Amino acid sequence: MRAKWNGIVGTILLVCLAGAGCEPKQEPTPLGEEMEREMRLVAPVVGGPSQEFSVEKPPADIPAAVEAAMKDSGVSLVQVGGSDADRWLFGKSLAGRRVLVQILPVYPGRATVKVTVEGGDTLARDLLKNLSTGIGRRVR
Repeated sequence: MRAKWNGIVGTILLVCLAGAGCEPKQEPTPLGEEMEREMRLVAPVVGGPSQEFSVEKPPADIPAAVEAAMKDSGVSLVQVGGSDADRWLFGKSLAGRRVLVQILPVYPGRATVKVTVEGGDTLARDLLKNLSTGIGRRVR
């Protein structure tokens, strides 16, 4: 008799736990969608050494080269965003440094690329130099 009650109580407990773990999926609200769009427009803030250089290509052609250079330098891409005026790519290096690459159009067919690496030590400067050189090589 005791085993029968333990089986029934165990089954009820199992059903209750399974039901408690199932939550309905929340539908995104219009305000939440608008906030996500705005977050993609604003570039993250990264403090540290930066390097800026000019590129003779349309801004739309540059992000693919930047992604490849980031991958070669050991920087994993975390987020991409931008607006009509500019584009930015945000990543993290193998050492945990935050890296921001901004692509700012100057006029049609020409853009400025600004690379910023978090930190002020030798590692950050070496990563900045390596990444800037890689981007410059791939863009040309």
